[in-house]
Amino acid sequence: MDTFVERAYRKQCFQGRSPFARWLDRTFFSTLGGVCLYLLLGRLVPSLLLLLAILILLILYDVRKWSRYRQKLWRNAANDLRREGWLRQEAERIRKAGGVPLYPTPELDMLTGLCLRLREGTAFHCFGTPAPELAAAAASMGCTLAFHPWGQGPDPSRAQVIQRLVRDAPKRSGLAWRQLLQLSGNRYLLTGCLLLLLSIFLRRALYWRLLGSLCLLIGAVRRSFRLVTTKQKSP
Repeated sequence: MDTFVERAYRKQCFQGRSPFARWLDRTFFSTLGGVCLYLLLGRLVPSLLLLLAILILLILYDVRKWSRYRQKLWRNAANDLRREGWLRQEAERIRKAGGVPLYPTPELDMLTGLCLRLREGTAFHCFGTPAPELAAAAASMGCTLAFHPWGQGPDPSRAQVIQRLVRDAPKRSGLAWRQLLQLSGNRYLLTGCLLLLLSIFLRRALYWRLLGSLCLLIGAVRRSFRLVTTKQKSP
């Protein structure tokens, strides 16, 4: 995939968070774990090792999440192309037999209008789950409505799948510098509240309260930017 297309899907995979935001999360939480261990034990080397371990685990988690999400995107695009290929073949066969293919399944009002506009005895064909009420409505006006189970067409080529992914890629809003600040602050707010609560029972309460206050500040700033941007996008 194109670099910009892959970047758009990555942001979608990580709930709109950009690479900068993800690295900020990893750095913050790994550093927080190392600082907490240092405050508890007062030893620098184990704290640095914990910091590095948390950072590696978060990176591996993101890599695994993106890999699974990419496989899902590819699989869904391929399945959609197979279904569309089968649908085109089936619709052509129905037209040659004198029928009228309907996709998607129409509402009752739309089906009634079709029956009134077309000649009596027209055979309509839909796909998917049968709807007996629609078939009965068509029969009451002298038409027939049949439902066909879904099938699968030929496997698409790699180029076709890539073309579908490019076409369906999330569109950029044009506010890239603001999107860097559109980060969910819930984790920071919860972490800050937890640290302030723990500061009541742990030694060196001042350091815990400073860490908790920093978490709350970051969470509040991120949530504020998110709310402002959401209001601007709403009609």
